[in-house]
Amino acid sequence: MSLPRRAMDEMGLAVCCLMCDAPDDPGTTRCKRCILRHSSARKALFTERASSPIQQLARKLASMIHNPGDHLADPINGQHMALYHEALLKHQGTSQAEKIEDVERLFENARSKRKPSLIRDVANQNPWTDRNPDRDEINKALEALNISDKPSEWWDELTEEIEAIDESDRE
Repeated sequence: MSLPRRAMDEMGLAVCCLMCDAPDDPGTTRCKRCILRHSSARKALFTERASSPIQQLARKLASMIHNPGDHLADPINGQHMALYHEALLKHQGTSQAEKIEDVERLFENARSKRKPSLIRDVANQNPWTDRNPDRDEINKALEALNISDKPSEWWDELTEEIEAIDESDRE
């Protein structure tokens, strides 16, 4: 992606570049003017609180262009948002799912991708993060912790004391 398109994409206006007939070359005067106008308009629109209905409408339209897929059901602009959404998906190398198999494949791909996590991937050195320990490993861990299958004597005494308290409360 060229610098002009990246700048417009960061402002949420990538769809403008996709609908534009200017060449996709960095340093184009037309792109520079467009970026300057759009950035100053966004700055003026979003720096203060919307005080008039026209500012609220402008903000609504800006959010619609920024995320056209969220506004496909809009009764007035939905068909335009669908066009913008499809253009953005094609530009990103993806497309809208048309069949249930496509949807299932997309969900399966999303599930199989593991997001990187510094804590999980670097700091956590647990050998059982991706698999359960086998019986030998469990036994070694129990031995290291001095845990046996039989309850210790103090546990029996504690249980008897608790039962005695319960019985005295019932009486």
